[in-house]
Amino acid sequence: MTAMAAMTLATGLAGCAEENAETTAAATEGASLAGTWKLDPASAQFENATSSYVIADGEYTCESCDPPYSVAVDGEWQEIDRPGIDGAKFAVVDDLTVTSASRMGEEQLGESTWTVSEDGQTMTVNWINMGGDEVVEGSTIYERVAVGPDGAHAASGEWKTVSVGEMSDAGLMVMYEVDGDTITYKGNGSGYTATLGGDPVPLEGDNAEGMIKIEKTGENTYRETYMRDGEAEGTLDLTIEGDTVSAVSTDLSDDSVVRWSATRQS
Repeated sequence: MTAMAAMTLATGLAGCAEENAETTAAATEGASLAGTWKLDPASAQFENATSSYVIADGEYTCESCDPPYSVAVDGEWQEIDRPGIDGAKFAVVDDLTVTSASRMGEEQLGESTWTVSEDGQTMTVNWINMGGDEVVEGSTIYERVAVGPDGAHAASGEWKTVSVGEMSDAGLMVMYEVDGDTITYKGNGSGYTATLGGDPVPLEGDNAEGMIKIEKTGENTYRETYMRDGEAEGTLDLTIEGDTVSAVSTDLSDDSVVRWSATRQS
């Protein structure tokens, strides 16, 4: 998805820019997207957003990934074949803590520390996203749905996303420009320019080489559709009401949903 939809994954979001006088006028007329917006992490609400992992016998398996995959847990880079990522490494720190990192080629994209609570019922992932123009730091909190296999690390099992913690401002700011039927989005190392109702265009800065299209679905509503290999993978529905935008991000692979809001900064 675009940076505005990335609350679902907490991978770090976007950058900030200014609109010109023409786009400000467009925003006033017809509740346009035009402007600079700041996401509110505290507003995020998650539905059906679960993930399943097993860390056991020196191996990490992501059971909820499509398709599932496994890598050694030895603190060394392992080759993987995932959209936008070709390397990962995992290490067990102690009975409650795991670290992970990802990269594409020689560029490290991010790293995280997973910490399970003493009672085993919650997990906090503190993460750093290095894939944008600015480094973004944040955290995501999970609650346990199911335990992992006997003997597996405490981070194993099924987890549901419950909230997003503090996040760097660079990960919360996004900008849209509107020029007639042309929409330009700019984020923290990502962006696109597309025609409303037109063909999908490349999403700049997306290592997975995704495409995006945008349409106006009502007087003050828009839908972005993220696509890869010709297939729709997710949608972002935006409703603008004055200086507030309400968003619904849907992952079409599992129907998980994130709802959140943002406020206009300029």
